[in-house]
Amino acid sequence: MKKRPTIGITPDINDLEAPETEYVVRRNYADAVLDTGGLPFILPYSGEVSAYLANLDGLLVTGGMFDIDPKLYRQSARKSYVMKPARTHFEKALIEGALERQVPVLGICNGMQLLAVCLGGELVQDIPSEMPAAYEHKLDQPATIPQHEVAVPGNSWALPALRAGSYVVNSVHHQAVLPSPAYRQIGSAPDGVIEAIEAVGGGFALGIQWHPEYRISEIDQEIWQGFIAAAAEHLSKRSALPHG
Repeated sequence: MKKRPTIGITPDINDLEAPETEYVVRRNYADAVLDTGGLPFILPYSGEVSAYLANLDGLLVTGGMFDIDPKLYRQSARKSYVMKPARTHFEKALIEGALERQVPVLGICNGMQLLAVCLGGELVQDIPSEMPAAYEHKLDQPATIPQHEVAVPGNSWALPALRAGSYVVNSVHHQAVLPSPAYRQIGSAPDGVIEAIEAVGGGFALGIQWHPEYRISEIDQEIWQGFIAAAAEHLSKRSALPHG
């Protein structure tokens, strides 16, 4: 049987105030990995980042209903935000380690924003107040419902098979990534909000602002196939290394 690439998935914590907290990952993240040929593993928060990465072929940094500390991207908080420092610290270490080891990275929603920060970028802290001409990107309706179009130029290094065009995607975010020379913008909404980025300098490091794990758009499956293909290539290289 062909060996499947191992994909580490970062979890959320259900309730920080509960006497017993639980790691939580929505099933559709794991299903998307499984259905595309990967083998998903949940990564408990730990200082063993190097040990995790030594056994992974891909890193999936999931979304969440919280924000990244603005200090991490050289800004001061303009509002009061819900933050999860332990999760952000863990995911930041994972992303930085994965970039160094050239382990493929897929960051979704908050995961894309943290990828941008790790690459040296900054964020729009609140779209409604800082980009008043933009439309609402966090509507009170399910992520199974398409929200807006994303224009894709079709020049992605990470997803070379992705065709140029306009794709309708979901949208559940109030922050956004700012332009930076550290990454390429490979998808944007009609109002100018950046919806997809990839790292400059080689390797697979892809950030997606919407939620492709719901697989409601044609582009979503292209993203998963590209990510798992990159992970499979990493597995092949890792398997060729001498052990012991």
